[in-house]
Amino acid sequence: MADMFTLTAQSLFQIKRQLDKLGELILKVTYESDPIPLQRPQMEEQVKYLIYHLIKSSFVVEKEPCMPTHPQKPLIIKTQVQFTTKVRLLVKLPEVDYQLKVKTTFDKDLPPGKVNRQFFIPTNNTKVMDVEESTGCLSVEFRHLQLKERKCPTGGKGNEGPLSVTEELHSLNFEAMLMLQGLDIDLETCSLPLVVISNVSQLPGGWASVMWYNLLTDDPKNLGFFSNPLRASWSQLSEVLSWQFSSFAGRGLNKEQLNMLGDKLLGQHASYNDCQVSWSKFWKENIPGKSFSFWLWLDSILDLIKKHLLPVWIDGYIMGFVSKEMERALLKEKEPGTFLLRFSESHLGGITFTWVEQDENGDPKFISVEPYTKNRLNALPIADIIRDYKVIADGVVPENPLKFLYPDIPKDEAFGKHYNSQQNKVCPYIQTQLVPISHRNGPVQNACSSPEPPMSPGMFEIITQHLSPFEFESAMSSP
Repeated sequence: MADMFTLTAQSLFQIKRQLDKLGELILKVTYESDPIPLQRPQMEEQVKYLIYHLIKSSFVVEKEPCMPTHPQKPLIIKTQVQFTTKVRLLVKLPEVDYQLKVKTTFDKDLPPGKVNRQFFIPTNNTKVMDVEESTGCLSVEFRHLQLKERKCPTGGKGNEGPLSVTEELHSLNFEAMLMLQGLDIDLETCSLPLVVISNVSQLPGGWASVMWYNLLTDDPKNLGFFSNPLRASWSQLSEVLSWQFSSFAGRGLNKEQLNMLGDKLLGQHASYNDCQVSWSKFWKENIPGKSFSFWLWLDSILDLIKKHLLPVWIDGYIMGFVSKEMERALLKEKEPGTFLLRFSESHLGGITFTWVEQDENGDPKFISVEPYTKNRLNALPIADIIRDYKVIADGVVPENPLKFLYPDIPKDEAFGKHYNSQQNKVCPYIQTQLVPISHRNGPVQNACSSPEPPMSPGMFEIITQHLSPFEFESAMSSP
């Protein structure tokens, strides 16, 4: 892109020089009906016009405003937290013999009533552009900008309007004045609309707004977009959701996973492509029977994958999005001990596994564990949980019930490279191993059994030796 702008500018500068030479020539020699004196002024104005607008359009935001702590979620700025942004000229200009200063302003020319909160930049908001060695173009990076909220003149909180904090859109503007070959070119550009938050808990809502806006409009100045937000088709939205998982977690969503998400958001349809999704349905309304919205649920899963499940997710071993009905249909005909991993529909940021067994009559029955959230996965990685998982029944610890990852992959073959082995470490102490367990009273039921916190085999043996079966059962079932 920069090369294209530069070549075009060089061609225009060359034409301007030739016109200047023609101007010198007609002072020395001309003749009757000479077309040059008549046409040259018009051609010169056209060339100046093209140069002016080419350079103006080459002044762009190269890096949108972004907090370094959240590089994958640009255009969300937390008050009093430093953020970075970068602007540049795409045209490689002839030597500029003075300092070209760029000034940043926040919400410049924002129409009244668009936002309820007002902000300003308390730090130095002017920097000088430098020549980049790699491109030869002028650029400047602002690395230490901050935003601070202005106090409402009436003494109120200033955020009592119809839009929520994360629906208010703002912009960061950049201005400079360039003097070049007799032209005064006022440079101005702005960031894409951004969201200002005051607490990290508002980050999911802010990112939902950024995604929705950029999905449905390319107008960088439509800051009142959420006063009447457009609807998105499912074909548009599903592509964005798959991209989210691909960019955040290294693996996108397949058709089956997207269909399950479509079911959850829209209900069951023969075809989702023509279905329309409202902004409210996506972010503001709670899922029926739940205390959270669709996007909040999905964002919590992304966060869980990123922090605790990334290698296993990238390998494709987490089916993730599958309904309980489909889960049972998939496991029904499989070998006992076949299991799959799916994300919880009842917990924010939870993952569970379900395996199939046979009852006394040889019929399949399905057992799921209470979802593991980030707190439990902080103590033990998911691969180690699967390797060491045990179920206590009638005071006896049987073998690990998890044998094959759906459809028929041996457990160790799928997860072996992710096990956290301690065997090769030199240690003067007797080694211990944390074992995730679940307690099952009586016969296994087709319902969830709650996993207890990890327990070492040594501790389990001590407890069983010193407590009666009744006392042991009470101890294991207590909070």
